[in-house]
Amino acid sequence: MAKGIYKRRKIYWIRYSGLDGKTVYESSGSEKFDKAHELYISRKNAIKEGKQPEISKIENHSFKELSEKYLQWINGRHLSAVTKAYRINDLVSHFGSFPLRRFNALIAEQYQTELMNRGLKPASVNKNISILKAVFRKAVDWNMVEEETLKYIRRVKNLAENNRSLRYLSKEECQTLLSTCKGHLEINSHLCT
Repeated sequence: MAKGIYKRRKIYWIRYSGLDGKTVYESSGSEKFDKAHELYISRKNAIKEGKQPEISKIENHSFKELSEKYLQWINGRHLSAVTKAYRINDLVSHFGSFPLRRFNALIAEQYQTELMNRGLKPASVNKNISILKAVFRKAVDWNMVEEETLKYIRRVKNLAENNRSLRYLSKEECQTLLSTCKGHLEINSHLCT
């Protein structure tokens, strides 16, 4: 590992001395060493040229702010915007002004559990969690939250779905089935009546 580059959890960080001699710690925002190395080199070159690198800091946005922006963005882009808006409003009623940076897998899984306790079917719970993940993907794209937060949300597993429903044959379907059968099923043709 190169001097000045280190890892916190899975993300690479860089460390260098600024123009004032103080040590600067900065996230590369990436799990790739090459990205961190590029950032490190560019920061060191800026210092050599007498320029103090400007580190962009992400403000601490609320879930409500993000959801409002996301709802504007999906209008006209997604055919299912109305359905998604309903689910996003449910997310907002749950999370409201909760800061994006404080989201993690536990908080998302607690929401998942609450949905199950409300009696929602696994498929519906999975849709809400999928939308939560999609909203956070856009938050990273829009520089509203760090990529690490999205990784926590992505760890939430979907519930197993059993969408099978019990279906009975109509009299006509039963007759058609038995008429094509030979042997012992022919005797049971009275079952269709």
